[in-house]
Amino acid sequence: MSQIEDTAIFNTVVITGEIKPTESSKSVQNVRIITLKTIERQGAVNLGDLLSKELNVRLSNDNILGTSLSLQGISGQNIKILLDGVPLIGRENGNIDLSQINLSNIERIEMIEGPLSVIYGTDALGGVINLISKKITLDKNSQINANAYTESIGHTNVGAGGIFKFNNANISASLNRNFFSGFSPNSSRVMLWKPKQQVFGSFGIHSDVSKKIRVRFKTDIFSEKIENRGSPVVNHLEAYAFDEYYLTNRNINSLDINFKQNTKTNWNVLSSFGFYQRDKITYRKDLVTLQSDVIPTQEANTSTSFLNFMTRGTYNKTASKIFNYQFGYDINLNSAFGSRILSEKGKINDYAIFSCFEYKPNQFFILKPGFRATYNNRYSAPFVPSIQFQYGRVKNLTIRYAYGRGFRAPSLKELYLDFVDYNHNITGNTNLKAEMSDNHNMSFKYKLKVKKSRIVYIENSYFYNKIYNQIAIVAVNPIALEYTYRNIDFFRSNGANLNVTTQSSKLIFSMGASYTGVNNNAFLQVNQNKFFYTPEVRSQISYMKSFKKLDKTTFSIFYKHNGTLMGYALDDTRNVVSTRIEGFSILDCTINQPFYHKKASLTFGVKNILNVTTIQATGNTTVHSGGSNSMPISVGRSGFIQLNVKI
Repeated sequence: MSQIEDTAIFNTVVITGEIKPTESSKSVQNVRIITLKTIERQGAVNLGDLLSKELNVRLSNDNILGTSLSLQGISGQNIKILLDGVPLIGRENGNIDLSQINLSNIERIEMIEGPLSVIYGTDALGGVINLISKKITLDKNSQINANAYTESIGHTNVGAGGIFKFNNANISASLNRNFFSGFSPNSSRVMLWKPKQQVFGSFGIHSDVSKKIRVRFKTDIFSEKIENRGSPVVNHLEAYAFDEYYLTNRNINSLDINFKQNTKTNWNVLSSFGFYQRDKITYRKDLVTLQSDVIPTQEANTSTSFLNFMTRGTYNKTASKIFNYQFGYDINLNSAFGSRILSEKGKINDYAIFSCFEYKPNQFFILKPGFRATYNNRYSAPFVPSIQFQYGRVKNLTIRYAYGRGFRAPSLKELYLDFVDYNHNITGNTNLKAEMSDNHNMSFKYKLKVKKSRIVYIENSYFYNKIYNQIAIVAVNPIALEYTYRNIDFFRSNGANLNVTTQSSKLIFSMGASYTGVNNNAFLQVNQNKFFYTPEVRSQISYMKSFKKLDKTTFSIFYKHNGTLMGYALDDTRNVVSTRIEGFSILDCTINQPFYHKKASLTFGVKNILNVTTIQATGNTTVHSGGSNSMPISVGRSGFIQLNVKI
């Protein structure tokens, strides 16, 4: 293969939701793969950067809560994000902040749209995104890597790491720091885009204890500080401002033990312990002396912590050429503590067994049913079935269909929140039920070989989702501004996608479009029992050119158009609100140049060439956007340069 070839087009081995590692073309599930080469060509720093150009993915930015996504029209609180199979904890407003997920140690990303609740339980109602870390196994004694990134809008990122081999063990460690100086369009003290500092650390040990047993231990740490500077208060006596600092710390420790009993039988146990803490500290800053003093009130300073212990084990068996099966257990123990948690403490424990089977009577047909049964100490947990099949009788055409029942358990905040101050009165509801969904996905993928050096893939897919018992915040006493959570909403989405990809020895070109419609119970209240649809168009092109005395250079263009998003929603007093988010386009151009025999690479280019900063948005703005009729998209057009070195 030449350098430009993106292995996502070929038979990449996937592991997410599989009984055993499987080539993507043979997987019953329709898996979208984003490879390391794509990440490098885009110059993507975090998961939000990368997914902003993906089809059927919409991102929202909040300058305190971060970057969230929707997939197939379903919000991010129903999307499970995994790091090497371990769920990321620390949802704010129901979402994982994508800007907190660094890509410097990621080998590839596997995305599956539609529920994987049978395998991964709660929060996988709308889909799963699994980030696969770079391998820490070596043929040589050591490997050192370093990276540096700078962007003209105030981003500066540096990092380094290494892998070292000791007998039959490989040890890895890395440390990265991301810094953003903040941005204000009018040079005021109050910045639209808040100053931010992030630190990422990782340590891992991989050991082949024997020919049959493999052990991997990994710990990931994350620390973030966001500075929200207040408006100056100036009079004839003093000048001061109230500044808020949001401090986030996350630590996830995981132990993965794999026992290969024989060529047909495999045991795996993955366990993790995670800690997440989010603090808000408010200072009164004297703008003359620059002295800062903490405001000594409970409303101005809050702290919330979450603990998660997870262990899941699977027994995987290849019974014959036509039959495979998997049995597993999944235990999740969650606790929350803090100033905004009812009675200072909340707990929710989840115990589940699951199973799935693959039946392949011939080379053209695969059937995969599955189920999950759960006991939960706080809510009535549903029985979750699924069924999938793949059919490939027609030459070069693969048909996939999947039905899944999905669910999302109430979060600890929804159950135990106790947020009462001078302008909030929100309490949790311990009687909440789990959200339920029905999801249907069908896809057709056709492989056309034009010439020996060129292949064209045409993929057409359709989806339908319906969510029941959707949890919403409602006013129980509008006059006193008292709010709580209730199971009173429902949501539907449907749509279609078409994508064409062609590849030759020097060129990869991909172009796709999607059409997604949404509908909820707010539509019924205005007699609009129909879907509001929005289009998306995505195009990516990479071309490789050889120059004298240089490794092959790759020129890439990435384009994504997000159409106008319209609909209806219910506010917290259950009044219908008409929503409209203006359409916009993102265009990036990059050049990637490897050198020193591919031990180093330099990527540079221009992001957001069309200079999209904010767009009009009514009825659906983010919490800390700073404007009731606008939504922040980006700081603006910028140039960047990124250096990666591997020795």
